[in-house]
Amino acid sequence: MRKLVILSAIALFSVASTAPAFSAIKWKRFPHCDAGPVTMKTCECHRGTSGRFHYCHAGDTCDAEKGICHKK
Repeated sequence: MRKLVILSAIALFSVASTAPAFSAIKWKRFPHCDAGPVTMKTCECHRGTSGRFHYCHAGDTCDAEKGICHKK
């Protein structure tokens, strides 16, 4: 029984210690795109100062008026 408690504590500690690392990956933010052709590998195309955005990739065009990316 004691081994089960120790193993449970170790498992709980390992899950709790890796949770922030997973959330950092899930909520990773990229730099804002300028309006026009995108030269960065990945960036966020924002509509003005709103919090809504779309991810743009190199070669796309960021429409900052609408906050969307247009593919080639």
